[in-house]
Amino acid sequence: MRIEEARRLREWIADLALPPQSVVLNVGSSTGDFRRRQQPHIHSELFAPLEAAGLRVVHCDMKAADGVDEVGDVLDPAFRERLRGYDADVMICSNLLEHLTDPRTFAAACGDLVKPGGHCLITVPYSYPYHPDPIDTMLRPSPQELATMLPSFQLERAEVLESGTFIDDLKAGGRPVYVLANQLARTAMPFYRPSQWRHIAHRLLWLFRPFTVSMVQVGKPTAG
Repeated sequence: MRIEEARRLREWIADLALPPQSVVLNVGSSTGDFRRRQQPHIHSELFAPLEAAGLRVVHCDMKAADGVDEVGDVLDPAFRERLRGYDADVMICSNLLEHLTDPRTFAAACGDLVKPGGHCLITVPYSYPYHPDPIDTMLRPSPQELATMLPSFQLERAEVLESGTFIDDLKAGGRPVYVLANQLARTAMPFYRPSQWRHIAHRLLWLFRPFTVSMVQVGKPTAG
């Protein structure tokens, strides 16, 4: 999740003006260490402000780890039934669908988790390098295409969000010239660990071109 993306998700949820103790399900949350240390902006820019506003955030993932509240597969009906018990007002699915072989089925399962009248916030890369975890299908839909994955939901907000460049990331990480030189040298050696080469080389295409993210907020129809 990019820092600008975390901020925009926080803004969208704040605009919903949910009452205290409303539930936000974070599907594909990864671990607490990932959210707080590896990408600390996920916690500081998104979830910490939501919790400070009195919302209850429930982190869901397939891996059992510190910071994961619910462990299971969203495609498992029994696990979905358990998550529906939270009566969630909001479901977040961020940068996950591009790593799945059947994203539409998964998106539909996610939509099943929120209560009628609730909201699904979904993000995927729009212009972004190859990044396997463990795969990247290169799904790069527009916001409108992304919204069609939940056809019975009402499109409420849609945006293509710009989020810096690769050179910006290098500068933020420190020693940009050294790191870039290593990247260029590694790109010149596709025969060395070829399974990693595409991931490394592809980022250079975004050296000065902005990363962009497709974001949608869709509303679940109310019962009856």
